[in-house]
Amino acid sequence: MTISDWQDWVAAFDEARGWQEVAPEHTALHLMEEFGEIARELLKTAAYKEGASRLAEEMADFLLLFFKLANQTGVELEPALSRKAKELEERFPVPESKKAMERYRSRHAD
Repeated sequence: MTISDWQDWVAAFDEARGWQEVAPEHTALHLMEEFGEIARELLKTAAYKEGASRLAEEMADFLLLFFKLANQTGVELEPALSRKAKELEERFPVPESKKAMERYRSRHAD
């Protein structure tokens, strides 16, 4: 499925349940909660070396809510992503970006 397909799926899912009436600001709050759950999963696996991560599930929750917020605010994500990708390619040329990454690695060496 494309991103547009997912946005359509979320819209239909919400419509069937009457959830399209949830205010965008409440969806944004739920997104922040989900992002916190992603951070918690990363911390558990990286810092505490716990196994069986729920990272994929938490990321999926986040994306579905993100698609919902895009629907609620009238944002078509696919064209927005295409525009942003082009902008980033121009803004961050490969040679300069690789040099910046070398500096990052040298400052964050274990």
